[in-house]
Order: sequence, then C-alpha cells, then structure tokens
Amino acid sequence: MRNILTFAAVAALLSACASLPESTGHASSKSPQATLPFGAVEESCGAKGKELGQLIEKRGKWKLYDTRPGAVGPRNFFVTGFKDGCPRKVTGAVALFGNLALYELVNYGGGGGSLRTETDAAYAGIRGCGKGVCSEAKLKRLERSTAFVSVYPTPGARQSFELLMHKRKLVAAAVR
Repeated sequence: MRNILTFAAVAALLSACASLPESTGHASSKSPQATLPFGAVEESCGAKGKELGQLIEKRGKWKLYDTRPGAVGPRNFFVTGFKDGCPRKVTGAVALFGNLALYELVNYGGGGGSLRTETDAAYAGIRGCGKGVCSEAKLKRLERSTAFVSVYPTPGARQSFELLMHKRKLVAAAVR
C-alpha cells in the first residue's frame, strides 16, 4: 500500500510539473546549443566564437549567425551587437534582416501605421516621421541605429517572429 501511495504522489508531482507554462525564452542559463520554442528569444552570454555559427548577414553593428547554414529545419540563430555584449538566440528554419524601407512602405504607405504587434508599436515610437513614410534621409539615419530580424519556423511560412533592435538594445519582439 505504501508503494502505491508513493507512486501516486510522484505521478501527481510529475503531472503538476508538466502543466507549468513554458519559459518565455528570456535570459536563462541554457546551453548555446539548446533550441528554443518558436517565438522565444534568449540572452546567450555563453555563446562565443564557433558556437555562434557562420556569419550570414550584417546590418550596421548587428550581425546574424546561422548554426547550420543550408539546413532546412529549425536551428539556432544568434544576433550580436548588443550593448551588454551578449548574443540573443532564436530558433527557426529561416532568419534574415528586414528592410526598413519596405517595412515603412507596407505599414505607412497608406497614410498611417497599423499597430498590430508590440514591434509595430515600438517602431512607431522610434521612427519619428509622423503618419506618412519616412524620408530617405530619415531612413538612412534610422538604419544606423535600428534593425528588424524576422525568423520563420519553416521555409515559406507566413508566420514570423520579429525582433526589433534599436541603439544596441532589443526593444520589442512579437509573433506576426
């Protein structure tokens, strides 16, 4: 009888642990190789050198690294260039820098920004161009301090996880 009660108690504890919410993916001590759920970002201060993977793109002070270039499945990507010196890790099948001019045209070309996500709202506060598309000169200034990274769970996916970085800080992240 005692064994049955012990087993039931252990089963209840394991069940309770399984029902806990997943980590939001922010600042943890997980290994640089551990993958994250889609839509999570993590400070990865321990990732350095070859652990970051291959540099695939650079935008101002920001650099994007791919841990398995050419692979089609989910893997880790790292973004460097943050003031604290810690790379940020995301997991997906495709990651790339967004184009601010295209973002402006899509979101402000019709006369006003539609604030659908946290990144849209944060960018609206950063851009300082009113309701219309930013001028070319303003965009050039913005591009020196601001960048988007879009991460896709699979090649060709419509849904993306978007990071907005400004002045060497991650200011917003949202699934679109």
